[in-house]
Amino acid sequence: MPGPGEVFALLVDLRPSRERLARLTAAFTQRERERAAQFATDEWRERWSAGRGALREVLGRALGIEANTVRLRYGAHGKPELDPASAPLAAELRFNISHSAERALIALARVEVGADVEHLKRRRTDDIARRFFAPGEQQRLFAFAGPEREAAFFRLWTCKEAFLKATGEGLSRSTRSYEIELVQSGARLLWAKGIPEAASRYSVLPLEPGKGYAAAIAAEGQGLALRRFLWPLATVVSF
Repeated sequence: MPGPGEVFALLVDLRPSRERLARLTAAFTQRERERAAQFATDEWRERWSAGRGALREVLGRALGIEANTVRLRYGAHGKPELDPASAPLAAELRFNISHSAERALIALARVEVGADVEHLKRRRTDDIARRFFAPGEQQRLFAFAGPEREAAFFRLWTCKEAFLKATGEGLSRSTRSYEIELVQSGARLLWAKGIPEAASRYSVLPLEPGKGYAAAIAAEGQGLALRRFLWPLATVVSF
């Protein structure tokens, strides 16, 4: 369980053994089993199941309860949250999960938190930036060239997605309605339309989740202590 001022980042490999996947899915509710069955391929179903099962495992460990007793619900814009009836500390814990290709990122905190991980596959990144980035973000991004620009794009994109998830607004907020700057120490939110003092209210924390991926966490507060783990080993790591 993260303490006040702490954010836990847990990186999950979505390629578990058959035995481990069976243990993870054993904790599923009927609704989760039905959702898993809707995926078109075994690969997609198994990756989603591995992520969902790991999330239940992580939340259960944080709350001191069994994974199959974790109760989830959804906010107004679809952000998942803990049902306070799950456990005495459930009302204090916030979480978020993101998955892409073979990785998932789970964030835990006692404040609102968002997570995003992206597989670095080839995309028309310049076109996406022109459509979805704020003018200041575009100006700074296009100052880079070649591979540096592509790397900066994904670093900024994950920061922006993580912020959207932290606010709980999701797609209801335009990605051009706030601005994030990449800096030597990481990233910082400059402004967000409709959120007073947004720059001092939120922290944006880029991560290095391994070759071929970019990731970030956003959370309420400043001066947050970020703790990184690999799951299920729970080993403290640098990423």
